Amino acid sequence: MEQHVRKAEQSPCAACIGNASRQDNRMDGFCALWGSKTQCGRAEPIRRRALNQVDVLAAHTRFENRDAFAELHKQVLHRDAADWRIEHKNDAISILAQDIEL
Repeated sequence: MEQHVRKAEQSPCAACIGNASRQDNRMDGFCALWGSKTQCGRAEPIRRRALNQVDVLAAHTRFENRDAFAELHKQVLHRDAADWRIEHKNDAISILAQDIEL
């Protein structure tokens, strides 16, 4: 039991982790999310993962597709509906890419 108490004392709480995540997202250019507190909490890591996926794909694409990936990167940053993020947690990049013909 003592080990659990020490671990809890040394670990940040969920609220601190959420605040740090939101601050990191603002620094990286993400817009504010719209939705309930629960929805926004669920959507934060989803949009971070989507942006990371776009960046990895962009790093391995042909030169002529760089502008399209830059646009996709921008769209991931500016999608502000938390419920949309949650609904499309597995296919957000595909849906956003359809609009820019990637």
